[in-house]
This record gives sequence, C-alpha cells and structure tokens, in this order.
Amino acid sequence: MKNIITNEQLYTQLNDPTLILFDAGMLRPGITGNYVAKAVLPNAQRFDIKNELADRSNPLPNTLCSETQFTQAMQKAGVNHDSLVVIYEDAGLFSAARAWWMFKAMGFNNVKVLSGGLAKWLELGLPVESNYTQASLKGDFIAQYRPDYFIDKKQVLSATKDANTVILDARAYERFTGKSSEPRAGMRSGHIINSYSLPLTSLLENGEAKSLDFIQAKFSELVGNATHLQFSCGSGVTACALALFADECGYSNLSVYDGSWSEWGADNSLPIAVGG
Repeated sequence: MKNIITNEQLYTQLNDPTLILFDAGMLRPGITGNYVAKAVLPNAQRFDIKNELADRSNPLPNTLCSETQFTQAMQKAGVNHDSLVVIYEDAGLFSAARAWWMFKAMGFNNVKVLSGGLAKWLELGLPVESNYTQASLKGDFIAQYRPDYFIDKKQVLSATKDANTVILDARAYERFTGKSSEPRAGMRSGHIINSYSLPLTSLLENGEAKSLDFIQAKFSELVGNATHLQFSCGSGVTACALALFADECGYSNLSVYDGSWSEWGADNSLPIAVGG
C-alpha cells in the first residue's frame, strides 16, 4: 500500500537521515486522562493532535490548527520539504491517519502510516526507547494549506442534496443508526441525512488494514459513480482513516468534515436520520 508502511519496512529505514517519526496516539472517546505511550519508537517525536496541533480557539475537539501553527510545530520537529514522515500510534488505526491527513492538507505528501502501530512493533520485538526525541535542527518545511481537505457543516449540508457526492460515516454502525448513545455529552443520536455507514472497524483486522481488494469492494458498493467523497465520524479523527483508504483505492476529490458529529449532532438546526 502506498500510504501504509509495515514494521519490517520501517525497521530497515531507521537510519535514513530524512526519516521523521511521530507518535500521534490519542485516547479513545469517553476515556479521560492523558495519553501515555507504553514505549516510544527510536527517535520518535510527539504529534499532539488534541493540543499543540489543534485550533485551541475552537470549542469543538481536535479541529485543525492554522497553517502558521503547523509550520512552526513541524519546523521545531525538524521536518524538511524532502523528509520522509512516518506516523504511528499506540495500537491499530485510529488517530495516526488524522496526522497523515493533516500533513496532506498542509501540502506535504511524503507521509505514511505505520501498520499496526506500536502494538505490532512491540509484538515483533523491535527496539524501543522510553522518551520522545527533540529535534536538534530546525526544519525548512513551510505549510501551504489545501482548503478542500477539511470542510465545514455548510459544505456538508450542501452535499446532502448533491447526487455526485457521497458522505461516509466512520463511526460504529450502532452509533450511525442511533441505537447506541454518543460518548460525548449533548449529542443527538443518529447520522447526517443521506450519509452512509462505513465503520472503520469493518476495514480492519487485528488493528491492521484488511486486503486492498476487500476495502475496494466496500467503497465500490457505497460510492458508485460519485465524483466527490466526504468523510465524517465523531470528531474528525477516524474519518481521516476512511480518507486514507479511499486514497489507497484510487479515489480523488476527498474531504473530511472537521467538526463531524461533535458539531452536527449538537446543532439542532442540522437534519439527522436514524436507522440503517
């Protein structure tokens, strides 16, 4: 896969001087406290989606930071325009794809996600460290934001009436149908009207991507002849994993709804549906 790197592949590239490793792990929704990794991959740095790399003026969780904020953080991390960036997380695929999509949105393309994350790395007995690394040299990367990568509720509302756009929801099917309550307080149950359920978990097995043929079939079933794909989830995190898989399958014109259900579910003026 072009967007995913295996643990074995990464291990052979640990001495690559252009490699920048980031741990983008996050706590799952409904879990309180601070994210603490069991271990750290060699020379890895922290990619803090929730705090350092979020728009802290926005009351919604995890929303995208500014172009300037991203540039400053990545230069501090030593990211250059010719770097190879690899993102991982503690287990499976949840937040690493969000970091991957953020890099893409900021004009940086040479970025991959580690299959299976830290859990797989530890399972294979590969070397780890106890602390994150601090870059010794400032990077030269300058973000150039691509506004189509992240969209707002107005664009999503318009898409609900557009036959050429398909909206895919990465949340669990029970949350999509409204049978399960939301993990965040104040949220209605259900889904964006005219959207379709594609739970991220249905595309994974033991925390790693299922076969590309399987994933392609899932997308083909829902997308049809649509020319634009929009992705939503609880707070704009797992939606980015659907974007990753869509890109892997060759789809283009992809957008992530940054506010996702945290915004839509709390706004009574926006139409929702329940059931399958």
